[in-house]
Amino acid sequence: MCASDAIDEMDPGKRDIMEATYTAVSKHGYSDLTIQDIADEFENSKTLIYYHYDGRNELLVDFLDYVLQRFLAELPASSESPRDELETLVDTLLPTTVDEEPYRVMLAMFELRVNAPHDDDCREQYLAVDDELKSHLTDILSRGLEAGDFERIDPAVEAELLLSLLIGTRARRLTVYEPAESIDSLKAAIESHIDRISADADSSAPRADDD
Repeated sequence: MCASDAIDEMDPGKRDIMEATYTAVSKHGYSDLTIQDIADEFENSKTLIYYHYDGRNELLVDFLDYVLQRFLAELPASSESPRDELETLVDTLLPTTVDEEPYRVMLAMFELRVNAPHDDDCREQYLAVDDELKSHLTDILSRGLEAGDFERIDPAVEAELLLSLLIGTRARRLTVYEPAESIDSLKAAIESHIDRISADADSSAPRADDD
Protein backbone atom coordinates (compact mmCIF):
# COMPACT_ATOMS: atom_id res chain seq x y z
CA MET A 1 0.00 0.00 0.00
CA CYS A 2 1.41 3.42 -0.94
CA ALA A 3 1.52 6.32 1.52
CA SER A 4 -1.36 8.24 -0.06
CA ASP A 5 -3.55 5.10 0.12
CA ALA A 6 -2.69 4.70 3.80
CA ILE A 7 -3.93 8.22 4.51
CA ASP A 8 -7.04 7.80 2.33
CA GLU A 9 -7.95 4.54 4.07
CA MET A 10 -7.54 5.95 7.58
CA ASP A 11 -10.70 6.15 9.65
CA PRO A 12 -12.25 9.51 8.60
CA GLY A 13 -12.65 10.63 12.22
CA LYS A 14 -9.01 9.90 12.99
CA ARG A 15 -7.87 11.56 9.76
CA ASP A 16 -9.72 14.75 10.74
CA ILE A 17 -8.07 14.62 14.16
CA MET A 18 -4.64 14.18 12.57
CA GLU A 19 -5.21 17.15 10.26
CA ALA A 20 -6.35 19.26 13.21
CA THR A 21 -3.27 18.12 15.17
CA TYR A 22 -0.97 19.11 12.31
CA THR A 23 -2.45 22.61 12.28
CA ALA A 24 -2.30 22.89 16.08
CA VAL A 25 1.32 21.71 16.22
CA SER A 26 2.32 24.20 13.52
CA LYS A 27 0.83 26.97 15.67
CA HIS A 28 1.76 25.90 19.19
CA GLY A 29 4.65 23.45 18.90
CA TYR A 30 4.98 20.31 21.02
CA SER A 31 5.71 21.41 24.57
CA ASP A 32 2.70 23.71 24.98
CA LEU A 33 0.28 21.66 22.88
CA THR A 34 -2.99 20.69 24.58
CA ILE A 35 -6.01 18.64 23.54
CA GLN A 36 -7.95 21.92 23.59
CA ASP A 37 -5.54 23.39 21.04
CA ILE A 38 -6.31 20.43 18.78
CA ALA A 39 -10.04 20.71 19.45
CA ASP A 40 -9.90 24.38 18.43
CA GLU A 41 -8.79 23.24 14.95
CA PHE A 42 -11.31 20.39 14.84
CA GLU A 43 -14.77 20.81 13.34
CA ASN A 44 -16.32 18.09 15.50
CA SER A 45 -16.73 17.80 19.25
CA LYS A 46 -13.70 17.39 21.50
CA THR A 47 -15.54 14.32 22.79
CA LEU A 48 -14.67 12.56 19.51
CA ILE A 49 -10.96 13.09 20.21
CA TYR A 50 -11.35 11.37 23.58
CA TYR A 51 -13.38 8.62 21.92
CA HIS A 52 -10.31 7.70 19.87
CA TYR A 53 -7.53 8.65 22.31
CA ASP A 54 -7.05 8.57 26.08
CA GLY A 55 -4.89 11.69 25.99
CA ARG A 56 -2.30 13.80 24.21
CA ASN A 57 0.57 11.30 24.32
CA GLU A 58 -1.44 8.48 22.76
CA LEU A 59 -2.69 10.83 20.04
CA LEU A 60 0.82 12.04 19.23
CA VAL A 61 2.08 8.49 18.73
CA ASP A 62 -0.48 8.12 15.91
CA PHE A 63 0.49 11.57 14.68
CA LEU A 64 4.05 10.37 14.10
CA ASP A 65 2.84 7.81 11.59
CA TYR A 66 0.48 10.32 9.98
CA VAL A 67 3.32 12.81 9.43
CA LEU A 68 5.51 10.08 7.91
CA GLN A 69 2.76 8.91 5.54
CA ARG A 70 2.01 12.51 4.58
CA PHE A 71 5.71 13.10 3.91
CA LEU A 72 6.00 9.98 1.72
CA ALA A 73 2.78 10.83 -0.13
CA GLU A 74 4.10 14.29 -0.99
CA LEU A 75 7.33 12.97 -2.53
CA PRO A 76 7.29 13.27 -6.32
CA ALA A 77 6.56 10.17 -8.38
CA SER A 78 9.68 8.18 -9.21
CA SER A 79 9.96 9.45 -12.80
CA GLU A 80 13.43 10.77 -12.01
CA SER A 81 16.56 8.66 -12.06
CA PRO A 82 17.18 6.89 -8.72
CA ARG A 83 20.06 9.26 -7.96
CA ASP A 84 17.84 12.30 -8.60
CA GLU A 85 15.13 10.65 -6.51
CA LEU A 86 17.60 10.23 -3.63
CA GLU A 87 18.65 13.86 -3.88
CA THR A 88 14.99 14.93 -3.87
CA LEU A 89 14.44 12.89 -0.71
CA VAL A 90 17.42 14.61 0.94
CA ASP A 91 16.09 18.04 -0.06
CA THR A 92 12.62 17.19 1.25
CA LEU A 93 13.87 15.91 4.60
CA LEU A 94 16.46 18.69 4.88
CA PRO A 95 15.15 21.88 3.30
CA THR A 96 17.89 24.49 3.14
CA THR A 97 15.69 26.99 4.99
CA VAL A 98 12.32 26.47 6.70
CA ASP A 99 9.30 28.69 7.30
CA GLU A 100 8.23 29.10 10.91
CA GLU A 101 5.12 26.88 10.92
CA PRO A 102 6.68 23.82 9.19
CA TYR A 103 9.68 24.29 11.49
CA ARG A 104 7.42 23.90 14.54
CA VAL A 105 6.12 20.58 13.17
CA MET A 106 9.68 19.38 12.52
CA LEU A 107 10.72 20.45 16.01
CA ALA A 108 7.73 18.64 17.56
CA MET A 109 8.76 15.44 15.78
CA PHE A 110 12.30 15.85 17.12
CA GLU A 111 11.04 16.42 20.67
CA LEU A 112 8.94 13.26 20.40
CA ARG A 113 12.03 11.32 19.27
CA VAL A 114 13.96 12.63 22.28
CA ASN A 115 11.09 11.42 24.49
CA ALA A 116 11.17 7.92 22.96
CA PRO A 117 13.60 6.41 25.55
CA HIS A 118 11.02 7.22 28.23
CA ASP A 119 7.89 6.13 26.33
CA ASP A 120 7.59 2.58 24.97
CA ASP A 121 4.77 3.44 22.55
CA CYS A 122 6.70 6.40 21.17
CA ARG A 123 9.85 4.28 20.79
CA GLU A 124 7.94 1.55 18.94
CA GLN A 125 6.44 4.11 16.60
CA TYR A 126 9.83 5.65 15.89
CA LEU A 127 11.21 2.20 15.14
CA ALA A 128 8.39 1.83 12.60
CA VAL A 129 9.12 5.28 11.16
CA ASP A 130 12.82 4.49 10.80
CA ASP A 131 12.06 1.09 9.25
CA GLU A 132 9.78 2.66 6.65
CA LEU A 133 12.29 5.35 5.72
CA LYS A 134 15.07 2.74 5.58
CA SER A 135 12.93 0.57 3.30
CA HIS A 136 12.29 3.57 1.05
CA LEU A 137 16.02 4.34 0.87
CA THR A 138 16.88 0.69 0.19
CA ASP A 139 14.38 0.63 -2.69
CA ILE A 140 15.88 3.77 -4.27
CA LEU A 141 19.44 2.47 -3.88
CA SER A 142 18.55 -1.00 -5.22
CA ARG A 143 16.95 0.50 -8.31
CA GLY A 144 19.91 2.83 -8.69
CA LEU A 145 22.36 -0.06 -8.50
CA GLU A 146 20.41 -1.95 -11.15
CA ALA A 147 20.18 1.16 -13.36
CA GLY A 148 23.88 1.91 -13.02
CA ASP A 149 23.43 5.15 -11.03
CA PHE A 150 25.34 3.68 -8.07
CA GLU A 151 28.15 1.15 -7.86
CA ARG A 152 29.90 -1.10 -5.35
CA ILE A 153 27.27 -0.65 -2.64
CA ASP A 154 25.14 -2.91 -0.49
CA PRO A 155 21.77 -1.10 -0.66
CA ALA A 156 20.66 -2.25 2.81
CA VAL A 157 23.93 -1.18 4.46
CA GLU A 158 24.00 2.10 2.54
CA ALA A 159 20.38 2.80 3.54
CA GLU A 160 21.33 2.40 7.22
CA LEU A 161 24.18 4.88 6.80
CA LEU A 162 22.09 7.43 4.90
CA LEU A 163 19.26 7.17 7.42
CA SER A 164 21.69 7.93 10.25
CA LEU A 165 23.17 10.84 8.29
CA LEU A 166 19.74 12.27 7.58
CA ILE A 167 18.46 11.91 11.15
CA GLY A 168 21.66 13.33 12.61
CA THR A 169 21.71 16.27 10.21
CA ARG A 170 18.03 16.98 10.86
CA ALA A 171 18.76 17.01 14.62
CA ARG A 172 21.59 19.51 14.07
CA ARG A 173 19.31 21.71 11.95
CA LEU A 174 16.72 21.77 14.73
CA THR A 175 19.07 22.30 17.66
CA VAL A 176 21.67 24.81 16.46
CA TYR A 177 20.23 26.53 13.36
CA GLU A 178 17.47 29.14 13.09
CA PRO A 179 14.62 28.22 10.68
CA ALA A 180 15.69 30.80 8.09
CA GLU A 181 19.39 29.96 8.44
CA SER A 182 20.86 28.01 5.52
CA ILE A 183 22.15 24.48 6.13
CA ASP A 184 23.89 24.21 2.76
CA SER A 185 27.18 23.31 4.48
CA LEU A 186 25.51 20.36 6.25
CA LYS A 187 23.83 19.11 3.09
CA ALA A 188 27.09 19.41 1.15
CA ALA A 189 28.54 16.57 3.23
CA ILE A 190 25.64 14.27 2.31
CA GLU A 191 25.83 15.31 -1.34
CA SER A 192 29.57 14.53 -1.30
CA HIS A 193 28.81 11.03 -0.03
CA ILE A 194 26.21 10.50 -2.77
CA ASP A 195 28.87 11.57 -5.29
CA ARG A 196 31.27 8.95 -3.88
CA ILE A 197 28.83 6.07 -4.37
CA SER A 198 27.67 7.22 -7.79
CA ALA A 199 28.77 5.39 -10.91
CA ASP A 200 30.03 8.60 -12.51
CA ALA A 201 32.40 9.29 -9.59
CA ASP A 202 36.06 9.82 -10.43
CA SER A 203 37.30 6.32 -11.24
CA SER A 204 40.83 7.34 -10.36
CA ALA A 205 39.92 7.88 -6.69
CA PRO A 206 41.34 5.13 -4.45
CA ARG A 207 38.87 2.53 -3.19
CA ALA A 208 39.05 0.44 -0.04
CA ASP A 209 38.98 -2.82 -2.03
CA ASP A 210 41.68 -1.81 -4.52
CA ASP A 211 45.06 -3.54 -4.28
